[in-house]
Amino acid sequence: MKIPFSWLKAYVPLTSTPEQIAADLVRLGHEVEGVELPRAGVKGVRVGLILSKRPHPDADKLSLLQLDIGEAEPLAIVCGASNMGEGDKVPVATIGTSLPNGLKIKKGKIRGETSCGMCCSETELGLAEDASGLLILPADAPVGMEVGEFLALEEAVFDLSITPNRGDCMNARGLARDLAADAGLPFTDVVQADVVTSADVVAPVVAVAAGEDCPVYLARRIDGVKVTDSPAWMQAALLMAGMRPVNGIVDVLNYLMLTMGQPMHAFDADCLAGDVSVRTANDGEPFAALDGRNLSLRAGDLVVSDANGVLALAGIMGSLPSGVTDQTVNIMLESAFFRPARISETRRSYAMVSEASMRFERGVDPLMVAVAMNQATAMICDLYGGVAGAVTACGDAAAVNAGVEVHCRISRIESRLGITIPPATDEVLARMGFGISRQDDQLHVVVPPFRHDISIPEDLSEEYARVIGFDAIPAILPPLAATMPVQKSRFIHDAVAGGFLQVVSYAFISADEQRLFVADDGMDIALANPISDAMSVMRRSAWPGLLNVARHNLNRQQPGVALVEQGRTYARSDRGHDENSVLAWLVTGEMEQDEWYGTARSADFFDLKGAVEAWLSVRGLSGRFVADDAIQGLQAGQSAKILVGRSEVGRIGRVDADIAARFDIDAPVFVAEMALDLLPAAKPAKFAPLPEFPGVERDLVFLFERGCSSDAILDAVRSAAGKLLTEARIFDLYDGKGVPDGKVSLGIRFVLQDGSRTLTQEDSDAASTAIIAAMQKRFDAPLR
Repeated sequence: MKIPFSWLKAYVPLTSTPEQIAADLVRLGHEVEGVELPRAGVKGVRVGLILSKRPHPDADKLSLLQLDIGEAEPLAIVCGASNMGEGDKVPVATIGTSLPNGLKIKKGKIRGETSCGMCCSETELGLAEDASGLLILPADAPVGMEVGEFLALEEAVFDLSITPNRGDCMNARGLARDLAADAGLPFTDVVQADVVTSADVVAPVVAVAAGEDCPVYLARRIDGVKVTDSPAWMQAALLMAGMRPVNGIVDVLNYLMLTMGQPMHAFDADCLAGDVSVRTANDGEPFAALDGRNLSLRAGDLVVSDANGVLALAGIMGSLPSGVTDQTVNIMLESAFFRPARISETRRSYAMVSEASMRFERGVDPLMVAVAMNQATAMICDLYGGVAGAVTACGDAAAVNAGVEVHCRISRIESRLGITIPPATDEVLARMGFGISRQDDQLHVVVPPFRHDISIPEDLSEEYARVIGFDAIPAILPPLAATMPVQKSRFIHDAVAGGFLQVVSYAFISADEQRLFVADDGMDIALANPISDAMSVMRRSAWPGLLNVARHNLNRQQPGVALVEQGRTYARSDRGHDENSVLAWLVTGEMEQDEWYGTARSADFFDLKGAVEAWLSVRGLSGRFVADDAIQGLQAGQSAKILVGRSEVGRIGRVDADIAARFDIDAPVFVAEMALDLLPAAKPAKFAPLPEFPGVERDLVFLFERGCSSDAILDAVRSAAGKLLTEARIFDLYDGKGVPDGKVSLGIRFVLQDGSRTLTQEDSDAASTAIIAAMQKRFDAPLR
């Protein structure tokens, strides 16, 4: 938001420099992003009178000018423009002047003729983007006067970023009130304008059906206006404030909004049919907005309508058919107070931003609704003619945000800020509109109706801090109560130690991404007001986020990625919703690159399976991987559920190729997810000395059906071998010549050891016999 310095001075007699005012604004909590100095940008450009004009002897398109700029001798200037003549007054940039476009004026020769300056156009003065010739000044312009002073260019323009809670300061009046209160200067507030009305102009008939969202609504007809361009001073003021002039009526309303803070809207009264209604929209009701968009409204949107349909999305934007144009003769002027939350919700749902909506959704001053209406009426009638009718008023502005009080202890605020609050500070807040009284340690505050952000003692603490100055608050660490140390979770740290890169992705994903890995069972948590369609539901799996991160990295020439994320998933439940802690992995691309000792190798299922097993092993747990082709989003034949004990705690597998392609990944992608809340407690590691007695290693080879699970086979071996078993693994697989169809030969190696004695042949034979019997009984697998 841009506010010219002169606008502030209209409300308070400021004598400080623009730099000092900017510092005061920052101290009061208003961020100043920059200070533009339009008048300083044309310093050295003076009003010049053309005394003579004659052609350049060596250039057809150049002229030799003699100009009077109030000095003893006239200036000789070579000029290429053709729209001037003797007796005209033009801006003259003297030697040493730096123009807004970066050009520095120097004395020089052009085609052999001396030029001691430059005559300027609007473009060279930074007043317009293009110009067809020199800027011809009025005949009464004083010769030699600084052009910036004559054109009343702003001394300074403040570029401000107003915080969302300070809607009262999104205008010159609100900022001036803060500055006046802070400096102890008089504040000249807006007075009610005198408006002459005529009974011949029929007052609009207005019905407010949505009183909760629109507690105040004023409407008035003005007949017989002649819509023309706004005066030059108003157009210049709007341009300085960063707004584009539109037409006379719209410019008046924008000018008053920027200076007084009350947005208003004007309808072409001849385009209205029947009575005006402020109501909620019907689902699917059409609306043709001023910005050219055709919207299908949702039930509950606040609108202004007539008998034919929607005239405006209340507080946001008017309709194109009812907008004021150069052909408009009669207008209906609207001034209202709309509930901020409703405007914010509607504006966000349609991604429709307007200067009015930014103010309404932050909260405007309800007592300015009528004042602004009269001010706009008087200005329109004065500039564009017309006769005003009576105001139709719905609601009571004085009741909006009235009587809000906050009570607290002074000592509590002082404790929070760490400083003593002098009573003189109360006087500053009183000048800002607060009603303040102290009684011993008790503070009673009546909040002004334009301060919608003040409701609790903490808000008052912020107000006192603004007035005193945040730099005066000491930087002291507050005392903290002693608490038991919280043990750090090692889940993610152990995964990172396994060679994975930790990432954090959004908990919001699109509904389409949700369906890739989770069935549509009605348990999604949809956001009521999502940032975008890509972030419309709470995730129920961490895999979509990891896939998006993987795509981002692969698109930036990373040959392979290994990612891990610890976070939460969310789903509806009988209790409202559940939050589940998960740890998720992803690997894709190259696991090993080309080296002198070997070729590149891509990630496979067993890379991720080994990482998950290692992660479980650190916790003293072992997992079983049971094939499961029914896991949504994973490829059949390469997916499994993870069991610890008898509990299913996770899933692992290869992402379906079509899903990977959806994320623009053409390499195999492997993912795993562990439900941390379902894991049993980690088993602490225990030290065991190296055994003094040797172990016995034996190999047995069996003929199994192809469908047998290796996990189930090894589990049976461990059960059968007994307590002497220290290791069991499959070391060989063969299905070639000599092996019947549908069968596979597996070699099982097991190690027996006892820490207190040397094992005998009988120990080894007993274990072998038990294992052979178990394989025959459970899998019908004979010894080869």
